[in-house]
Amino acid sequence: MSGVDGAFIGHLARRGFEAAQKHFQGPSAEEMGKLQHDAQLYENAGPAMAVGPWELLPVVITGIFTLILIASIRYTVGEVMASLAMIESPSETAIIEAKPPAYKDVEPDAPLEKESLMVEEGTDVEITIIAHKPITTRIKSTIGHLHRVGGFFARWRGIGLAFLYHLVHAAATNLLSGGLGFGLVGHALVFIFVSVGTARLHAVWTHSMIAYPSSKPFFRRFVDRKSAKALLLPSAVFAAAQQATFMLPLAVAFSLGAHELKHEDVVNAAHGKDCAKMAIMSLRFLAVPVTALFVAFAVLLPAAVTLTRIEATLLPEGEETIVPFDRAAVLGDVDITARGSCRALFVQAWRSFDTAARWRIIKVYVKMVFLQAIVALIGLHLAIAEIFTIGGDRLAILFKSAAAQLKLMAIDLRQNGPQ
Repeated sequence: MSGVDGAFIGHLARRGFEAAQKHFQGPSAEEMGKLQHDAQLYENAGPAMAVGPWELLPVVITGIFTLILIASIRYTVGEVMASLAMIESPSETAIIEAKPPAYKDVEPDAPLEKESLMVEEGTDVEITIIAHKPITTRIKSTIGHLHRVGGFFARWRGIGLAFLYHLVHAAATNLLSGGLGFGLVGHALVFIFVSVGTARLHAVWTHSMIAYPSSKPFFRRFVDRKSAKALLLPSAVFAAAQQATFMLPLAVAFSLGAHELKHEDVVNAAHGKDCAKMAIMSLRFLAVPVTALFVAFAVLLPAAVTLTRIEATLLPEGEETIVPFDRAAVLGDVDITARGSCRALFVQAWRSFDTAARWRIIKVYVKMVFLQAIVALIGLHLAIAEIFTIGGDRLAILFKSAAAQLKLMAIDLRQNGPQ
């Protein structure tokens, strides 16, 4: 990183952290008064505005069902299908056919000669190469392939290990960062450290998604310690990329003052037809998602692909991937047990992922977001219809009062700590 880039990013981070610290110091007396007033709205509304628990049941069921569908799409498409797309290699089938012999007259009474099934040496042959379309090109073909491999529940293959990995990772990260009293940067460093420490468990989770079902228990499928050295660098880079995807947009948001923009400012600029001010505010808003998208596609995605492909090369003997995977293309001439081979393997794992495969994995994530958005919109419309059926005014007062009470509880917990 050049000195200019380092100074610029340092300035953004410093401004962001200063603004965040100022922003989270606590609410003003005016804000506290408004929260306390809103918290009493439901109690002061009287019996006529009361909402029975059974009236909320349809909305709650719709919300839970929608969240489950969104989470299922996230795991099936964003984890299982994406992991398969990251390792799938182009496959071809060669059909060899012997050219038919030249026509010749055959006597009617001549005995028939049996043709050999093997092509004799020196015989002219026709070779037809058929390039197969990747399985992960379409969601439908991927789901169908998963069903053929492991049945209906194969779309969630490895979900148990996913829960275990995230539970262990979150517990260790929060325990270390909380126990040592680290802030935002310290938490990010602990996150990277824990990710490297749990790299072998993450590899087992990846293997459970990309390989054929195994009768071995998960604790017998760990990569051996000598080969696991190849996971250290990609695991650290992937964890750092995850933190950068969150921290850089946050720093940009606070450094540009996006958190200070108010609804009144936007309305006044629109009514005053102040195009320059509207353009500046739009850029301040757009800078955050643009930064997040850039970091996600330019940093996080290559890191995820590299880690997954290296984990696939370390698949234990006797296990095979459920999609074609060219392990030799990733390994090349690299000896993963040799000292200093991690860097060469890291570079080779990404270079062996061609342009067509990169576009394919991007399309997978775009499809995932599109499906999640459709489910969310349908669930939102159903919930709105149910709310209007129950009574929108009553629920509005209930939700506003409940939100204010939750905010007051959070403020009290932050100021006084757990009792």
